[in-house]
Amino acid sequence: MNKSIILVDFDNIFLGLWNLDPDLALRFANLPDVLLEALAERYLVSERRRWLVARCYLNPAGYVIDGRQEDGSDFKRFFSRFRPLWVSAGFEVVDTPTLARDKNAADIRIVIDALDLLQHPTGFDEFVIASGDSDFTPLLHRLRAHGRGIAVLSPGNAARAYVSVADRVLNFEAIGDLLRPPAVAPVPVSLPAAGSTALAAVDLDDALDAFALFVQGEYNEATRPLNLAQLSQKAAAAVPGLREARWGGNGFAAAVAALQLPNARLDQYHLWDEERHEPPSAPDTTVAESDLPELIDLLARVVDLPRLPAEAWPVIFKAIAEYLAEYPFNLAEITRAIRDQLADSPTPVGRAALNFVVRGAHFGGAPLTESPAPGADEIAQAFLANLIQLAYDAGVNLDSEDQLTLSDWFGIAAEEGPGAADEAGEGRQGAAG
Repeated sequence: MNKSIILVDFDNIFLGLWNLDPDLALRFANLPDVLLEALAERYLVSERRRWLVARCYLNPAGYVIDGRQEDGSDFKRFFSRFRPLWVSAGFEVVDTPTLARDKNAADIRIVIDALDLLQHPTGFDEFVIASGDSDFTPLLHRLRAHGRGIAVLSPGNAARAYVSVADRVLNFEAIGDLLRPPAVAPVPVSLPAAGSTALAAVDLDDALDAFALFVQGEYNEATRPLNLAQLSQKAAAAVPGLREARWGGNGFAAAVAALQLPNARLDQYHLWDEERHEPPSAPDTTVAESDLPELIDLLARVVDLPRLPAEAWPVIFKAIAEYLAEYPFNLAEITRAIRDQLADSPTPVGRAALNFVVRGAHFGGAPLTESPAPGADEIAQAFLANLIQLAYDAGVNLDSEDQLTLSDWFGIAAEEGPGAADEAGEGRQGAAG
């Protein structure tokens, strides 16, 4: 496994993509985890990548104009809004504000960091430089002289002298391939020919046996539901060629189901042991990314806000208040009872989502252990205040319009929600100062 480094010039890549395909640029900005995971497995020179250093160099004041607002002013997408997503994906984000004449310090910071890492005792195998800036050409020559592998991500037409130094160049099409969602219907792939480095037809039974052992091991060691997409990538690395053989015939999920693992449950996205694991949130109540307001989707990614429809939130707040009016607070009992209560309702909710709400209300200013217990409105206000604090701690600063959006989404009176949020924000800023 290659000991790899990735250094991302965010502004350069985002603007390069924006000029060609704004939707792809936004996927790049919003899905750094997908980029990192896909690059670990694909467009390789030799072995799978293991990310030991991942840094993103971003100008927090940078932005692009994305249409007009109702008042006729430009709508600006500030890069700072994407920063928490990269932090959550495991990147070390280095702020590189503008120094002079619209020029930030990203390029010189990348060069300095790369030269420092070149001397690191770990002895990194590969440097992945995500930038189309040909000013990095001397750096690439230095890296190659030290025998390090080089991969370059460049969405535009990078200078020949720059890309010719790299072992692997990923252009606009390759970046799109990494970030675009897979097709709904997979294209059937025949078994590789005998004698190839991939799986030969005569080895299929042995490969399926190895697959069974691998999945059983992952399943037995799992402490929570397994993500099927991540499990399939691990299985593909553990049993080369089996993915190309469509996992023996009908796809990955079918191959897992055929193993008949004890107490196993499968849905479209997860595999879990119903005796050992908390089930994932009910898929029929989870709102798709494309159906969520942008702010709600951002908070879902950064602070794990449950992806529930707007109509579910007042139901949850009311159910919590009604439970507390009759029973003493117990986290395990309240989430179990409300999950069962709402199971057959139009808005069923999983225990993981309920746990998030109960904890948020409890720590947001409405202690659920007090007597008399807080009502539904108090619980909603406290939950909102806690959510805003979580967002603030993650680097997402919510203005008054954002707070109105949240109040509307959670069904909280507009004149109350933002006011409480403003007071909480002022208190945090004062404490930080």
